[in-house]
Amino acid sequence: MIFNKRFQLSETAKLEFRTEIFNIFNMTNFANPAAQLPSALGTLATQLQPGQPFTQSIAGSTFGLLRSTVEKSVGLGTNRQIQFALRLSF
Repeated sequence: MIFNKRFQLSETAKLEFRTEIFNIFNMTNFANPAAQLPSALGTLATQLQPGQPFTQSIAGSTFGLLRSTVEKSVGLGTNRQIQFALRLSF
């Protein structure tokens, strides 16, 4: 969201005040979940036995789980940030 206000100081001089707000409502933006489904048999240490249910702990996978947020320094994925700028044109 951007707000700006321009002030006419003289015939040739102008002053502009600008505010930019990123993530104004401070919403969490989760990253995409893991896209690979683990092997149904598991690994050697966690091999499935007949009649044993397939669970996340046995597979050692995070398939479909939202565990991280988008990592950026400005914009989508950051905490609420506000920037101010002042520009003099003549």
